[in-house]
Amino acid sequence: MIYNKGVHSLIIMKKIEITVSDRDYDLLTRIAKADNRRLSDMNYLCYGRGLDYLFTDEQLCVERVHADEYTAKEKEQIEKNKELEKTEGWDDLDYNQKKEKGYKHVCDFISNWEQKEDGNGHYDPLIEPLAKRIESYATEDIKEEVTK
Repeated sequence: MIYNKGVHSLIIMKKIEITVSDRDYDLLTRIAKADNRRLSDMNYLCYGRGLDYLFTDEQLCVERVHADEYTAKEKEQIEKNKELEKTEGWDDLDYNQKKEKGYKHVCDFISNWEQKEDGNGHYDPLIEPLAKRIESYATEDIKEEVTK
């Protein structure tokens, strides 16, 4: 756990480790030193940038398991959908009729290739923010709870 002095709370952290040979460890340490970094900070940067690099051109989807993985707008739509589904005759409507009444499907998965609401292009709400967060651990105070 790390104490977050900004909001006077503890941040739960998990550790990720890799095993490397003594020679590779030595080389990584010297690379970090040559770049005026601690090895631990370089690890955060490598991990964050590596995630961004690995999934720039490859679509990836993961199941949403935490409530905060839905946007406020998606949460509102989920509630609206629940109310609509309770209305009489709902199951007899086809998809277009449901859509006309305000129903919009909210996906239970999040992807690094989500379509923008206006239909013009895509954005990444999955990998890009994660990569930036991990990179920031090397340069900024940790300001959020990482796990639940």
